[in-house]
Amino acid sequence: MDFEFHYWLTGLIAKRAGFTNKEAQTIASTSQFMDENDVLLKIQSKQGCQPYKNQISQTMNILKPKMDLMRIYPIFHFIPGEPDAPTAQRRDGKMHLLNTTPNNFNANEIMDAAFKSSSDIRLYRIGVATHGYTDSWAHQNFIGWFDFCNNIGLDIKPDIGHANAEHQPDWINHQWVDNRLVDPDVNNKLRYLSASKALFNKYRDYIKTKRKITPAPKWMDLKQELDTLMGPIYSGHRKRYQEERIKRYKQVLKWEDYDELRWFNQAIRTEVHGAKDSYKGILATFTLFKDEHFWREDVEMENTHWYRFQEAVKEQERMALKLLAPTFAKMGIDLDSS
Repeated sequence: MDFEFHYWLTGLIAKRAGFTNKEAQTIASTSQFMDENDVLLKIQSKQGCQPYKNQISQTMNILKPKMDLMRIYPIFHFIPGEPDAPTAQRRDGKMHLLNTTPNNFNANEIMDAAFKSSSDIRLYRIGVATHGYTDSWAHQNFIGWFDFCNNIGLDIKPDIGHANAEHQPDWINHQWVDNRLVDPDVNNKLRYLSASKALFNKYRDYIKTKRKITPAPKWMDLKQELDTLMGPIYSGHRKRYQEERIKRYKQVLKWEDYDELRWFNQAIRTEVHGAKDSYKGILATFTLFKDEHFWREDVEMENTHWYRFQEAVKEQERMALKLLAPTFAKMGIDLDSS
């Protein structure tokens, strides 16, 4: 899924389930930031304390060493499910322990744990878990690692994740063909509505334990709203109707566009040495004088969105590594020692 679902529709689902507008924005921003949090940083304090190190939840370099990828993709984006799930039936009959399947046991365990996390970072844990939980629908039948099971046709791109399918699994309302499957015709609208229903029910059940919402939110009301907002189904190798969809999301939510730097700039001051560092593309390899990052003196580190997001990412990684350890062990992999 891309930012349309992870930010806009996640936010709408959270609001309709009973979260406040502010809570829904925090959850949605966290969910989307999972795809932007791809740079390792050290944040220094003027008081001389040890620098704070973040934990990345995404990488733009799919050629990273295998163990680096295994600590990112299966933990946050391609959560392994049930290899024998009906939706995973392939023409070649193959199965894989790390295959992503929708609404799987591991994704549910991670999601349910987020609702029980400490109150200071709970909304962020919910947003972090939401990203991988909903991606279990969009990324189904792909593996967050190098493996021929990811191969679709004669494609020279690396067989990792859904690289062979390009961005087609992540586009709202897109129809495409996955020739690996017994049932190759994929309708993303159906997949995304199924993910929305499951997420709505998770959110609503959590809210019921915290406050009374009258009248009680109903899935059929939200389904009708989502169906209208998502608009027509389309096919082909180009994303279509996105501007119209985003305009509709904004009219309903009254939110600003997502800004991946907002939380960072609210919490951190950067001292630029020479030209401002670039973390994207080939320019990242030619930085002679590294910029320095400091916590802003007018904020408390622990109260910033950026810090709480990073702590939520670290907590999910610890929990997911423990949860998935038996699966990795069957493959002879020990991520704790990597």
